[in-house]
Parts: sequence; C-alpha cells; structure tokens
Amino acid sequence: MMMKNCMDINECERDPLLCRGGICMNTDGSFECICPPGHELTAEGNTCIDINECSLSDNLCRNGRCVNVIGTYQCSCDSGFQATPDRQGCVGECSSKGSFQSLGVSSSQRWMILLCTATPNIDECEDNPEICDGGQCTNIPGEYRCLCFDGFMASLDMKTCIDVNECDLNPNICLHGECENTKGSFICHCQLGYFVKKGTTGCTDIDECEIGAHNCDMHASCINVPGSFKCKCRSGWLGDGLKCNDLDECATEEHKCNLNANCVNTPGSYRCACRDGFNGDGFSCSDVDECADNVNLCENGQCLNAPGGYRCECEMGFNPTEDSKASMVGTIPSPFQIPSSPTCPQPAPCAKPTQPSCQAYPHTTCALLHLCPLL
Repeated sequence: MMMKNCMDINECERDPLLCRGGICMNTDGSFECICPPGHELTAEGNTCIDINECSLSDNLCRNGRCVNVIGTYQCSCDSGFQATPDRQGCVGECSSKGSFQSLGVSSSQRWMILLCTATPNIDECEDNPEICDGGQCTNIPGEYRCLCFDGFMASLDMKTCIDVNECDLNPNICLHGECENTKGSFICHCQLGYFVKKGTTGCTDIDECEIGAHNCDMHASCINVPGSFKCKCRSGWLGDGLKCNDLDECATEEHKCNLNANCVNTPGSYRCACRDGFNGDGFSCSDVDECADNVNLCENGQCLNAPGGYRCECEMGFNPTEDSKASMVGTIPSPFQIPSSPTCPQPAPCAKPTQPSCQAYPHTTCALLHLCPLL
C-alpha cells in the first residue's frame, strides 16, 4: 500500500497580504493574526484594524473631548484643564501649573480660603503656526499639544508630530513594488506589469488583455498572468500566439468529414460537402437513389442504383454509353445495317435469308430484333 504524507501549508508565506496591519503566525493547518495594541481583527479574521476607543465609552476624557488616533486615543481638554502625561485624561490647572495662596484663616470655624493662581497663558499655536508640523496645534492653559494627521504620530510630550515610516512599519505594503517613504505618506514604485489602483494601497496587476495592451495575433487569445500576459493561438490556428497561421485540417486529415464527402479548408476551420450522388451535411452523407428519383433514366434498359451514382443494364441489341448511364443501339456487323430513318418501315416478309426484320420502337429508337431464318 502506498502511503501519503500531509504537509502543512504556510499561508503567511503564500499570501504576504494576510494579517495586514499585524503579524501573521503560521499554525498547523491554518494561521493566526496577532494585532498590535489598539487594534482588532476584522470579521474575516485576516486583517487588523484600528479600534476607535472613543466610540466604545462615553467616560473617556472627562472634562475634555476624546480624539481617536491609530492604536490609542488622546484627550483634547476643556478650557481650565490640561492633559495628563499619558494624554488620556484631563486635570485642573491648579493641580500641576498653578499654586494655592491663603486669603484668610478662621480659627473658630477652622476654614481657609484658598486662591488658585496660574501663570499667564501663552498661546504657542498663535506665536508659531508651524509648531505642530504634520498636525493641528491646540492651545491649553500653560502649554499646547499637537493632534497629528494621518501618516504622523505624536511625540511622548505631544508637542511635535513625527512622520510615520510606512515602509518600515509594513514591509509588504508595496507588494510587487518598491516603497518610498514621504512626509506623512508613502509612494509605491511598482514593477513592470503593475500599477497603483485608485483607492487601494500597494501594487495591483495590470490586465493587459482587458485594456488591449498586448501584441497577441488577431487569431490568438490573450491570457492575463500576474505582471504580464500570454498569447495562445485559437483552435484551427498554429503558432506561438504572437503569430498564428491557419491549420489546414484537410491536408493533415484532422477533420471529421464523411468518407463520401470532400473536405474544404477555410481560415481557422474547414467545411465538408457531400460528393455527387450523396445527400447530407458533409459529416453524414447518404446515397441518393437516382433510379427511384427519375424513372426515365436508362431508356431501353434497366436502371441499377450504385453508391454515389447508377448504371444502366441495357436490353438486347443496345450497348451502354461510356459512363454506363444510358443505352445506345448496338453495332451490327456488316452486311447488316440499322436503317438510317428514325422510324422503321412496317415489317416485311423475308425475301432473302440475310434480310433483317425491323419493328418500330418508342421514342423513334430502333432495335434489331432478329435475322430471318434460312429458307
């Protein structure tokens, strides 16, 4: 008994686009996508997408507004509040920038009036419009922070926007091409036969057959393949696809014509025509019974049907023509001759032993009946 072994298929190597946005891990019989923090798998289980934490909870960024960023979220705090160091919360100004001053103390009621004083606010966003290059500057009392655009990420102190190198982040982002990082984005320089399709990332195969960008022969079929195309001559034609010549099926006997039909070559094909004496479409031919179709054939004889034709079996005194399709008066050795008149005279008694006896036959054809007996 022959044993067969089953080997695991590494889906991650076969399809580099699996687990886009994450890491593809091959497993026995399958694969697993490991997503970075702040990401989750799609329903199909083959792509990691960003989680919008702001839409998951209304309790984030109390005293401020939640802003979703790739992999996490940040808080845009209300006036009088500032972001915590991790930028995921808002606290009052006095808790970090201001100071408390005593305005009075009551020993009897043991209370103290405190005044929160903050240093004068400077609007860094207005003073330096380019301070958050690659993002939007938001002024808050005592400082500012940057909300970065797509393609940028905020620094730890949220005071600058750093370009994200998509080429390093995802080596397969320009599959079938070379990735070039640009400020806030990237460019794919695709290989020959690929292009960047609008609305997609990476390089997409060009279907040369669909857009007519091929040099296949007019009698060939264009077959698209990744990054290129192939040409194949159609049935009835021979060649490499770039040049196709007619196949003469009749000469090579690569036809299905009936044995009683003639093969006629045509460009890219052939046709069949039944020979004389046969009926049909050329692929199937049946004999024509000429004797049954025309009872007037073989005058002075009997019509006999034959494959593809007929022949005449003549009556006594008549010979068949060269094509055997009619009867003619037989030749009588001298001195007997057939009368030259188309109509024979009435029979006369035999005057001499050698005198022939004649009788009129239909259609003015005469036949020698017999010789007079010897007296």
